[in-house]
Amino acid sequence: MSTVDHSVVADRYRLLAPLGQGGMGRVWRAHDELLDREVAIKELVIPAGLDESDREDLRRRSIREARAIARLNHPSVVRVFDVLRPEVGDPWIVMEFVDGRSLQEALPLPPSRVAEIGLAILDALEAAHAAGVVHRDVKPGNVLLAADGRVVLTDFGLATVPGDPQVTRTGVMFGSPAYLAPERAHGAVAGPASDLWSLGATLYAAVEGRPPFTRTTAIATLTALTTEPVPPPQRAGMLTPVLLGLLAKDPADRLSAAAARAMLQGVPAEPAPTRRLPAAASAQVPPAPVPADRRRSLKPLAAVLAVVVLLTLGVVAYQAWVREEPNPGAVSPTQSAASPQPSAAPQPSITASATSPSSPGFVPAGWRMRDDGTGFAIPVPANWKFSRDDAGRPQWRDPRTGAFLLIDQTRHPKADPVQDWLTNETARRDGYRDYQRIRIEAVAYFDRAADWEFTYTSGSGTRLHVLNRGFVTAPDQAYSIYWSTRAGLWSAELARLQVVFAGFRPART
Repeated sequence: MSTVDHSVVADRYRLLAPLGQGGMGRVWRAHDELLDREVAIKELVIPAGLDESDREDLRRRSIREARAIARLNHPSVVRVFDVLRPEVGDPWIVMEFVDGRSLQEALPLPPSRVAEIGLAILDALEAAHAAGVVHRDVKPGNVLLAADGRVVLTDFGLATVPGDPQVTRTGVMFGSPAYLAPERAHGAVAGPASDLWSLGATLYAAVEGRPPFTRTTAIATLTALTTEPVPPPQRAGMLTPVLLGLLAKDPADRLSAAAARAMLQGVPAEPAPTRRLPAAASAQVPPAPVPADRRRSLKPLAAVLAVVVLLTLGVVAYQAWVREEPNPGAVSPTQSAASPQPSAAPQPSITASATSPSSPGFVPAGWRMRDDGTGFAIPVPANWKFSRDDAGRPQWRDPRTGAFLLIDQTRHPKADPVQDWLTNETARRDGYRDYQRIRIEAVAYFDRAADWEFTYTSGSGTRLHVLNRGFVTAPDQAYSIYWSTRAGLWSAELARLQVVFAGFRPART
């Protein structure tokens, strides 16, 4: 790669230096001696050992790349100037030279910058999809960060274009395994949703420094991305909801381009410092009662948590309004197994706004931080209805989907949150019809924490999915965040739960 080839291609383009090389192509910086400008030329490099039929397939793919790019006229899509078809040899594609470096060379980056990059890539993908072009190989190495500030999507070598035959051979899967959408790993035809999953994996790598499912071999990587939950981001902050929404395994649950755009636009240019997200806040979000004896004498809160503004995800078109009460026995060891009906409590007074100094700064567009008389604060979607249970604990419910959030707290934390959940499970599981544990495990959240995730069937026959996170924030303070949704909506609701986890702020002690 260090050897400079000074040959001239087509009596016009003088090759100056190699810019990069992949399995099927080499890109050169070159000088267009006719127009006196720098260009990039992609040289098709065909692996040795292929027969003439396979070689011709790859030549056709190179031409298809040029056609795909030529269909688009967008500042975030690399421009193609010419295709050279020598009488003998393989084709060359002449493109604009982008002075800069790849996203792969720049990672990791802060969430605010990654959000800007994500919006530019999303613009490019939407332009491509509108033209009927599916990129099929979105990854950090194919995103260029230009010196002039542009973000440019390049390398449409795997793109599909309407009217062109597919050139992928039977049994061969083109693309980078770590950025390949799960449905493609299962053999499904790539579509716009597949590009959006790859965008999610690209942005995840951009902020975390590595793709979400990378393993030592391609087979292990493909197995992980199709069977394992998304590893919880540690650096993403307010990007977390959009990452998890784009990385939903089922294309039907995946964020749409419009929803992803709205969420990326909600990431501030200069975000306030955010706490590292819990290692267990994964694509399978767990339920958790408090890892301690609940305060039996919990008095009514002096000021009540307020209902906050709805984050418009646009993930799924929800239908009927469902009210499914969680079994409070899973929330606290001192509660009975009966399911209380929430009282029609008046709307609480607002004691802190999204812009108040007491807000921790983690407030996505459409959310607001609220303060409560005991000192903790939490973001809650705005249209969720507030009430208190019989013990005075604050709780909220989504009037459309029945999703449910409850906060419990204690002044007497237990030493081992995992063991506390195991004890709770033994005592409470019989109170849940068709109870099935998903996991009980320690997670990285505040001082120490554990998640209890499970499913059960409600009295009305609806299957519910619960995550109860119990965590200790001080020697004399612990909380639990109990989250319940219909099982079929679990993946779609994960992004909102991540906002709750990332935005929760304990009382100062």
